[in-house]
Amino acid sequence: MSNTLKRILISIAAIPLILYAAYSGGYPFFAFCLLIQTLSFYELLKMFEYKGITVPVYFTLFISVLIFTGFIFFREYFNVVLIVGLLSVLVPELFSKTENKLLNAGLVFFGIIYITFPLALFFKLDKNYAYVYLLFLLIWANDSFAFFGGKYFGKHKFSKISPNKTIEGLVSGFVFTIITSVVFSYFVSGVTLTDSLVIGAFIGVFGPIGDLFESFLKRFTGVKDSSNIIPGHGGILDRFDSLIVCVPFVYIYLNYIKDLLN
Repeated sequence: MSNTLKRILISIAAIPLILYAAYSGGYPFFAFCLLIQTLSFYELLKMFEYKGITVPVYFTLFISVLIFTGFIFFREYFNVVLIVGLLSVLVPELFSKTENKLLNAGLVFFGIIYITFPLALFFKLDKNYAYVYLLFLLIWANDSFAFFGGKYFGKHKFSKISPNKTIEGLVSGFVFTIITSVVFSYFVSGVTLTDSLVIGAFIGVFGPIGDLFESFLKRFTGVKDSSNIIPGHGGILDRFDSLIVCVPFVYIYLNYIKDLLN
């Protein structure tokens, strides 16, 4: 079976399940977000083992699950959960006999900021599942149009970190992401034209940044994919790298800026 066919079959199976979880909200969507958080964090920790930066993987994942759950369901106790969780990782690390103690602890803190908090904010977006759908659609549109724009018109390389990316591809991705977002707003009630323009711009800019940043992490750790858990697609982090970076900006807009502009 070809790699392309594997990608198509996996997408056909996974996309309806993801959309159903988002539409259902509540515990189904919580379970989905928690699964993505945990698997992405796991892949991050395993990637850095190639650089000699090792932490107790399953204990760290347990702490990340506590912080993720505490942020969503126990906000009044979240500060306590966060402090106890981080100290439970940091203190044993400082007294351990392993090398790179500060780097090990720093990796855990980085993972919580880079993966855990954004995916907890993603769950919060499901108060209106249309925005979750919009986010997925725009990231897909950005990736797709950037790929085809770069393939057919790309002449100027954008970065050595990801040699396949071109300026022409990024511009194509940005323009068609805005167009896709505007079209979406005309068919879905509750998403205004202003929402579509702002969110489209966020995805058009920060989507490629998320992908580029994960490419940097893979190059730094010397791996091709974050894992091979998804046949034909690589790892979970490979598939959700753009989403992770985009979510905080979309969340801030919807909760603190939207009412000022609409």
